[in-house]
Amino acid sequence: MKTILAGVNYFAGWWEPLPNKWHRHADSFAIEQGEDWRPEFPERVPLLGEFNNQETLNKELVVAGDYGVDFFPILWYYNEKDAEREPHSSLLNNIFDDYLNSPNADRVNFFIEFCNHPPFDVTEDWQWQECLDAWEKIITHPSYLKVGGKALFKVHGADYFIQQNNNDIARCKKQLDSIRELFRSKGMEVIIGAGVMTEQHIDADNPIAHVFDFTCTYMDFPNLEPKDTDYPYDLLGEHCRLARQIHSKDAIPYMPYMPAGWSPRPWPDTRACFDFPTREEWRKELELMRNDLLTLPNLGLPLADGSIQAAFNSYAWNEFGEGGIIAPTHITEYMKLEEWSAIFKAEQVHNEHDLIFN
Repeated sequence: MKTILAGVNYFAGWWEPLPNKWHRHADSFAIEQGEDWRPEFPERVPLLGEFNNQETLNKELVVAGDYGVDFFPILWYYNEKDAEREPHSSLLNNIFDDYLNSPNADRVNFFIEFCNHPPFDVTEDWQWQECLDAWEKIITHPSYLKVGGKALFKVHGADYFIQQNNNDIARCKKQLDSIRELFRSKGMEVIIGAGVMTEQHIDADNPIAHVFDFTCTYMDFPNLEPKDTDYPYDLLGEHCRLARQIHSKDAIPYMPYMPAGWSPRPWPDTRACFDFPTREEWRKELELMRNDLLTLPNLGLPLADGSIQAAFNSYAWNEFGEGGIIAPTHITEYMKLEEWSAIFKAEQVHNEHDLIFN
């Protein structure tokens, strides 16, 4: 088994029809579009394809696999069958069909990250059943991630999930048990995790510890005063290092996150922004992540024997608007992947994915 599993979050929000996210907009519900922001931010424009489609994904899977990305947690969003929660939000899940149909799907494993933040919350039983029905065809793909023989599934926000179930822990457990039954019906056991924040220590009395098998973080950053200039990237690194220290003492395992950036200046987000990492800064944080995974307790994914499989996820492959970017782009090119590969790429072995994940 590989010592450390290295994953990168995947956001499939880059569709071509207008309104789309390459244009300035007042908020995520806006129909009216402003100017295309790509000319102003060329360092965010991807080299492998600017829209999520089959052609782009096919290329991304080859590149990600070649540079040592082990898995993509892919954001999945609920929309009613006859309505959209946001303009064109029904397109967000097309990436799963592209994955299932890709000839390169065996290059990188994936799993579902159920994105339950508003306005994509699921509160009714019939909505939950529609989610289960949609997930059924996805989880049987051979590249669906398994660790220690068990599949993975993540709920994006642990607190949201509990709140959306009216803080009824029995109801929360019932919903998660329905996910477990879905996987069992396909011959698999599943490990279910959920997102928490950096300083959100999960002790044995926390309801999250009674509902989920592990926790993780999609992205977090220091709560600093917004300003016209960017804060140093090192503050993002310091924040994710703090998360590893805090959650190494949690009651359940924690899969840490690695921020590739946070700077949502093209979008209507007024929170503090940070510099993109230099090659040296990026290498430093990856090395510190590796060292912590090998030395601190409780960091990674739970195995059946009670041990931990060291693992982390990085924010993100393609959050081009928010600035979490590992995919190759103009100007930066393959820098982040080159450093990633030097530290985390798997040994070249026959049938590598079977050896690592099953």
